[in-house]
Amino acid sequence: VAGGIDKTAKIWDAFTGKELLTLKGYGTDIFFTFAFSLDGRRVVGSADKTAKIWDAESGKELLTLKGHGFGVSSVAFSFDGKRVVTGSGDHTAKIWDAVTGKELLTLDGHGNTVSSVAFSPDGRRVVTGSGDGTVKIWNSETGKELLTLKGHDPWAPHAAFSPDGRVVTWGDNRAKIWDAETGEELLTLSGHTDPVTSVAFSPDGRRVVTGSQDGTVKIWNSGTAEELMTLKGHEGLIESAAFLSDGRHVVSVGSDKTAKIWDVENGEELLTLG
Repeated sequence: VAGGIDKTAKIWDAFTGKELLTLKGYGTDIFFTFAFSLDGRRVVGSADKTAKIWDAESGKELLTLKGHGFGVSSVAFSFDGKRVVTGSGDHTAKIWDAVTGKELLTLDGHGNTVSSVAFSPDGRRVVTGSGDGTVKIWNSETGKELLTLKGHDPWAPHAAFSPDGRVVTWGDNRAKIWDAETGEELLTLSGHTDPVTSVAFSPDGRRVVTGSQDGTVKIWNSGTAEELMTLKGHEGLIESAAFLSDGRHVVSVGSDKTAKIWDVENGEELLTLG
């Protein structure tokens, strides 16, 4: 899914490049953030102080989540699809019922924009990254703050969970992997020459993909921090990168207004969208 300044978002077939659907609902702003549910049936996104959930097959708008006092900058579904977490420029994150739209919890503890949000695979925790230079881990049922991770100052860090429950953070030229129970720093992925903009684990958790302002995408061994591959093809910084569900392909989106599909077994560029 990709958003643009034409007030719409488009869903594409990642293997054929065919445009499948156009999502509408915001009349004035650029889309800031998107995420699919794990089953691929819904999309959550934002272009203002609200977040909207759409049916990914029909494009029908299902819900509008209202409650933030400033723009929504990050969104994510829980793995079971029952909840959504949003981060905002109002310095908070909120957890919502993804079926009814009811606001369930507010996570209040950051001192700047909450720039990334994610649920743990078991749904019991949420990780948030903020422009205040910290990453926080929260109990998603009670809203209690469990841990604060620091290691990317002065850059605003982002964070995500691995399939096995570790946390990865990024914000400068490096990405770091942490024990989410103890807060121990386990590994550092060093190799980019400019700030890392995006990090995601493969479905089996054995590899990590990173995108950077240096215009490259890198694949890493998540157990050893060994750099496995560098993918080059975008003309400009990488805005996001992620594995597809088969674990054999990566999609990257660049500031050159293209999305690319890569084979991560051999590094071949398979498709360019845009």
